[in-house]
Amino acid sequence: MLKIGMIGAGHIANTHAACLQKISEVGIAGMFDTTQERAADMAERYGANTYHNLDSMLSEVDAVYVCTPPKFHREAAIEAIESGIHVFCEKPLTVTVEDAEAIEEAVNRSDVVFAVGFNFRFSQDSMEFKKLVESGRLGDIYQFWSIRFLWSPHLPPNWRTDPRFLCGMTIESLSHDFDFMRWIAGDVESVMGRVTTSRSDLDGYDNIVNALMGLRNGGIANVQASWANHIGTRQYGVIGSLGSATYEKDVIRWKTDKHSSEEAMDCGKQPEGKSSYQLESEHFINCIKTGEKPMISVDNGVATVKISHAVLRSSEQGCVVNLDRGSL
Repeated sequence: MLKIGMIGAGHIANTHAACLQKISEVGIAGMFDTTQERAADMAERYGANTYHNLDSMLSEVDAVYVCTPPKFHREAAIEAIESGIHVFCEKPLTVTVEDAEAIEEAVNRSDVVFAVGFNFRFSQDSMEFKKLVESGRLGDIYQFWSIRFLWSPHLPPNWRTDPRFLCGMTIESLSHDFDFMRWIAGDVESVMGRVTTSRSDLDGYDNIVNALMGLRNGGIANVQASWANHIGTRQYGVIGSLGSATYEKDVIRWKTDKHSSEEAMDCGKQPEGKSSYQLESEHFINCIKTGEKPMISVDNGVATVKISHAVLRSSEQGCVVNLDRGSL
C-alpha cells in the first residue's frame, strides 16, 4: 500500500484526496495543516491521521501532495524531497523564480518522483487538441492563442484574496495557460505583457492580463485572461502552415487546406468518465510505481514561473523581456 500525506487541507487537497481514494493500493495516511481543526476534519473524512508537524508525517508516508498557498510550496516540497518522499505539487510551482529554482535543484539532487499539478493537460479536449497538432495535419504552428475570462469577485473569500497569501492571477491561474501553451506550441523566447486589476484595494492582486510572446520556433502566442469578466468564456486555438484549429466548450473545430468545410469533434466526455484530476493522480502514482518521469515535471513548473515574472516585469517596465535560451 502506497501511503499518501496531504500538506494543506483546503479545497484542492480534498479534490485530490477524493481522486486518490479511488486508486487501488493507495491509502491516504496523513493530514498536515497549520489549522489543526481543518486537518482533523479532513483526516476524519478519509480515515487518516492528523499530524501536528510536517516532520512527523514525512516519516510515515511514501508521497505527499503539496496543497498549501503557493508561497509555502518551497519549504514543504524541499523538506519532503530531502526526506526521500515523492512529491505532487499543486500549481503554480512557486511564487518566485528563486524558490522555483531551489525546488528544481533539490529534485535534481534526489531520486524522488516530482510532478506539478497542471491538470489542463489531462482533460479530454486538451489531449485531443494535442493529438491533432502532433498529427502534422495543421503543419508548422505559426500562432497560438488563449482566451480565458472568468468572474471571481463574487466567490467566497479564500487565500487568493488574502493579503497574507495572494500572488495575483499572472502567477497563479495563468500558470495553467502558460504550461498548455508550451505543451502545444513550444518554448518562449520573448515576452511583452500588460497587467492591471479591478481590485485596487488588494496590493499585488493583478486579475486582468494580456501577454504577447515570441516563440522559439519563430511563431507568436497571445494569452488573454481575466478574473473580472461578468461573461465567462474560454477558447484556445492555433494557426498552422496547413490548417487551423480551435476548441471551446469541449468542441474542437479544425480546417486544413485540403478541407472544403470545417470538421468538429465533441470532447465533452472524459475517458472512462474520469476527471482530469483523477487521470492526473493516476499518472503520478503510476510514475512512482514505475520510476518514470512524470509528464509534467519540475522543469515545466519552473518555466511557467519564469514566464509569469517576465509578463509582470514587462508590464512594470514597459519593455520586451527576452528569455535566455538556457532559462526555459
